[in-house]
Amino acid sequence: MTTINNNSYLKIILDNKEEDVIIKIPMENIVKQLKAKRIRLTPQRIGIYKILTSQKKHLTADEIHGKIKNEFPAVSLATVYSVLELYKGKDIIREIRITFNRSCFESRTDSHHHFYCRECQEIFDINLHPCAVLRKKEVQGHLIEELQGYFYGICSKCRKNSV
Repeated sequence: MTTINNNSYLKIILDNKEEDVIIKIPMENIVKQLKAKRIRLTPQRIGIYKILTSQKKHLTADEIHGKIKNEFPAVSLATVYSVLELYKGKDIIREIRITFNRSCFESRTDSHHHFYCRECQEIFDINLHPCAVLRKKEVQGHLIEELQGYFYGICSKCRKNSV
């Protein structure tokens, strides 16, 4: 559920696998971030952005839609996709296409890699120091503008559960 209260805070309740997570962020920070990218503010856009920035998990459009519908039942999946496309175009979120049949979204836009667990299908952020080629941003005369590296395997939690 997303609410805007008189204290200028956006409070959002997210259902996590382990427990509900309540995150309280000053509304001015959210407004500032979206306005800096010249995004017209609507409660639905703010709610979708908050969902993305409040999760450690990489969410699909369907998962975002399920969460935003708690507060805005009339929001369609098409609206969610439209907002996600807007945010991608403004470089405030990234789309991760780690499997062919599933796109996920995250608010982290810095250069980092992802690990996909074939058992639980979770996606994890992986931080690696860039090699010399990436620091130079050029390889064999080609300019590197972006890199998305994907690792596939079994996560540590699933490995522990299988023993």
